[in-house]
Amino acid sequence: MDMNDLEAQLKLEIEKRQKAEQKFEELDGVLNMLTAGDSLKATLGKLINFLESKIEGVRCSILLLDNSGQYLIRGAAPNLPKSYCDALDGFLIGPNVGSCGTAAYKNKMIIVNDIETSPLWADFKGLALSHNLKACWSSPILNINGKVLGTLCPYFSERRSPTEQEIQVAQFTAYLAGVAIQFKGGEVALKESESRFEKLFGQLKSVLEGTSSETGEGFFRSLVYNLALSLGMKYSFLGLRKGETIETLALWAGGKFEDNIAYNLKDTPCEIVVKEEKACLILQDIQIEFPEDQLLIDLGIQSYLGIPLLDSFGKAVGNLVVMDDKAFANNVTAEIILNIFASRAEAELTRREIENESFEAKELAEKANRAKSDFLARMSHELRTPMNAILGFTQVLAMDEKNPLLDYQKENLGKVSSAGNHLLRLISEVLDLSKIESGNTDLTLETVDLVPIVDNAISISQAIADEKCITIKYENIPECSYLVEADPLRLKQVILNLISNAIKYNFKNGSVSVSYEKLMNGNLRIGVKDTGFGVSDSNKDRIFKPFERFHKDVNTIEGTGIGLAISKQFIELMGGIIGFESDVGEGSFFYMDMPISEKVSLPIITEYESVIDGSSLDEGIRRKKILYIEDIPANVDLVQQILNLRPNIELLSAANAIHGIKIAQANSPDLILMDIHLPGMNGLEAFKELQALNETKTIPVIALTADAMTIDVKKAIDLGFHSYITKGVVPLSVEIEQCLTPL
Repeated sequence: MDMNDLEAQLKLEIEKRQKAEQKFEELDGVLNMLTAGDSLKATLGKLINFLESKIEGVRCSILLLDNSGQYLIRGAAPNLPKSYCDALDGFLIGPNVGSCGTAAYKNKMIIVNDIETSPLWADFKGLALSHNLKACWSSPILNINGKVLGTLCPYFSERRSPTEQEIQVAQFTAYLAGVAIQFKGGEVALKESESRFEKLFGQLKSVLEGTSSETGEGFFRSLVYNLALSLGMKYSFLGLRKGETIETLALWAGGKFEDNIAYNLKDTPCEIVVKEEKACLILQDIQIEFPEDQLLIDLGIQSYLGIPLLDSFGKAVGNLVVMDDKAFANNVTAEIILNIFASRAEAELTRREIENESFEAKELAEKANRAKSDFLARMSHELRTPMNAILGFTQVLAMDEKNPLLDYQKENLGKVSSAGNHLLRLISEVLDLSKIESGNTDLTLETVDLVPIVDNAISISQAIADEKCITIKYENIPECSYLVEADPLRLKQVILNLISNAIKYNFKNGSVSVSYEKLMNGNLRIGVKDTGFGVSDSNKDRIFKPFERFHKDVNTIEGTGIGLAISKQFIELMGGIIGFESDVGEGSFFYMDMPISEKVSLPIITEYESVIDGSSLDEGIRRKKILYIEDIPANVDLVQQILNLRPNIELLSAANAIHGIKIAQANSPDLILMDIHLPGMNGLEAFKELQALNETKTIPVIALTADAMTIDVKKAIDLGFHSYITKGVVPLSVEIEQCLTPL
């Protein structure tokens, strides 16, 4: 069963349970009504309304037996024709007097599916049919001693038979009517009758208490306790079938809860209940019928009432049982009460089973997600590592002033660099999209100032704009800081994407303007407007879908069609919205709205994206040492060639963390470059070791790694790394200048 099936089944069971709870709440209201100050007629009228709400198309009457015990008189019938009720008021009961007269006379339920053909209605069918009454089922209303007090009769305007559930509802309503008549009609005037009524009323209340919304072990214990109380039985238990045995989930025995037990089904009444999936009600001398049941013998059991517990497919999964060491009086409500408790027990068992299955499915899903996260992290590292080397050595060649390249070589190298950077962006975007679709997006929200992030994005984009003769400008200069709750790296990625698109899909000599607008709803709108191609109405609904590229010059414009899809997801995950307005040939206006934060701004963790610009350290400073802990020789060679341009720097290297720590202790380097993925001890663990040593704890450490997961960046920065460099060849010169300040 997959998660969708589990969720659908759980939803159905929750609805079933909610309906059951609503039913019991209504019954609770009826019981409270019995003790209210309403008249007997009003109370009986409310009981009829309760029954009519449970059975579709029914109209009911309650008739009361007079003091002589021979005549039925009007009780309540709020929705039957008055002329019909008048005609029935005061008729003599007997063995063949309609449904009600016969039920009162014989003290049993009388079901007439077709009044027109029933011999019981031979003398009254004209009256009934003239009022469009074609079927009726009459239940005797009894007092606590089993004496007939009246009848409850549901009528229908069509020929029909009752369902088992409808019979139970009608009989239970008749039971409640008997309580009302005794309490409201004067039969509880004597003290002993009052105490018996209180017990009866308490029994009914316990039915509701036993079907409360409690769950788990507490629910099962409450259920068996209140079931025993309701039926006045000494023993009560709820069991689950396990092959040929029953294992109890709750066991009430002689005034206390006992430890749960397991027993064999063979030759027990429980075998009938569970295997034949039917109630087993034996009111006395049960040991005669089941002489091999040792439990019955040991406890001296005389009476047994058991009912199966069914799953959603109607298959018995357990049983609900009450037993006693004395005979049980024949009570028409016993099976009704058992069914009420059983329906709630079934709902709870199903809920528990689905909850367990959901938990297991959730565990599997979380395990799969962890595997996806690990895979994405690994892919990020494995794909970026060779690209870093390709781009790094390409730029080293371009920067080598001692061995300058010919013009055509520089041009070819520029094409290699451009293609490599495009491939690196494609790798990043595909990994970002994969993380979003798998639910593994790792955002770290914090309070950041939006203005410097936008400034930095414009600065990075300026070189690309210059190539196309595109002007980037502010439409309005922000007068203050704008604080928002966002992941600074992802926010910068989105802004870069909007500005990059505005440049790429623009005309030569066009312009891009960036604007800030404080909205009335408390959001800040950052807009990027271009004078470019625009988007047609037919394509506007495709703009944020991945891999959608529909411009006529799409093959000549670099891109993947993923950026806007990712940007939309990131902004929405950060609590904002992204949208656009566009006219073909006139340009587009893309915007994102972010809630303004009132919190104090926190430092921004920025991600370096520009390339080494050839700046050099002061030649006059003393020779410094840099230790690079990296297991891939090509990466060490790349950094060595970069630092060869700075003769005042000596590079030390180690292929693993343990060796690197020893070199750091012995040589006291001025700066450590640390890969995160190292054999044995990883870079984060190595950093902790360095921080714990007096000789190395003050040395700045830069993470120089292919990992680009935001959570990894934050983890390293929080740990105390000076910086975290992730993409291609980065401005190591800037970082080195910051870390190797002359003494």
